[in-house]
Amino acid sequence: MITILPSKVKLLHFPKSHLQHVTHAIVKSCLFRDINDEQYFFSFTENAYEVSIIATKDIIDNDFIPLLVMSQCLEMRTSNNLYRVLQVDDEGGQDTSGKRISDLSCPLAKSKFSIFYMSTYQTDFVLIREQRLNRAVELLKEHKFEFDQDSIEQFLGGSPLSLTQENNRLSILSESSAVLEEDFEKSVLTDELRCVGLNPHYRSDWSMTILKILSYPELISASSKSEETRFFSYTATSDGISLIANQAILNLFNQDAIFQDEESQTYRVIQVNLAGSNLDRCGIVWSISHPLATEASINLLYLSTFMSANVLVSSDDLGRAEKILAEDLENIKGMLAEIVLEPTME
Repeated sequence: MITILPSKVKLLHFPKSHLQHVTHAIVKSCLFRDINDEQYFFSFTENAYEVSIIATKDIIDNDFIPLLVMSQCLEMRTSNNLYRVLQVDDEGGQDTSGKRISDLSCPLAKSKFSIFYMSTYQTDFVLIREQRLNRAVELLKEHKFEFDQDSIEQFLGGSPLSLTQENNRLSILSESSAVLEEDFEKSVLTDELRCVGLNPHYRSDWSMTILKILSYPELISASSKSEETRFFSYTATSDGISLIANQAILNLFNQDAIFQDEESQTYRVIQVNLAGSNLDRCGIVWSISHPLATEASINLLYLSTFMSANVLVSSDDLGRAEKILAEDLENIKGMLAEIVLEPTME
């Protein structure tokens, strides 16, 4: 079941060296926003290449950007477009996430949609540019994906834009392509990660722990290793809070505060630096997930950030996944050199 969320989000990128300058924004976003508000959406991911924030427009524009501008953060980047969020719920959960990612991203890739995909403990999220939301919904319905009708009626007026209508509007726009010259840098962390949920009813108990993890990693013994190797992701909506972290970080929380399956999977993360190519170019999520999930039957979680793709697979599958991705990334590079950018609508 796919539900259109009311949230309108933007993406923000900045280097880890500027974390100290946005502490106030992080505190406000995580601890003082109403997490029960259906429009609330906040995601923080730190990996080897960046800090990436995906949050509602007011959080990005009013809380984070002024602080980064004040700190003269020249490396700050933000998306020009607003994105709408599709929430993807499936009975298979994390056990079938790889196939779900591949199946859902396939028609969107073939129809030239640039998407961001986020696997979390509770659900999956797909980010679609707001101006193309109607067509994305219609396309997925054509491929037999089931939608929550109430959300369609609320946000699309009950009738998504037809294919003919969108083609007519896109036909007058020029499409451009550019050769992608940079290589995709890839790194694999040694840490084993888990994807768990946080109990919102214990928010007062774990709020300071989250603040330290996000803004002051040097205060946490779990970060005694080089901070360059740290991977951590926190995603919160009105439906739940999800963490992807190593066991040392998870041990900082009381067991009552964490939701996890009795035999929860441990993951290794393959981080791919896309240098921001995923903002405009189509097919990256499908081109990475399809060879792994559909062709090699390797299950995975996928986490898009502003600059990178983060692919989480089991330790047992890591060797095969690395080999497949090594070949796959060369194919993606060639594909991106030829494929047109996602069409824009005026």
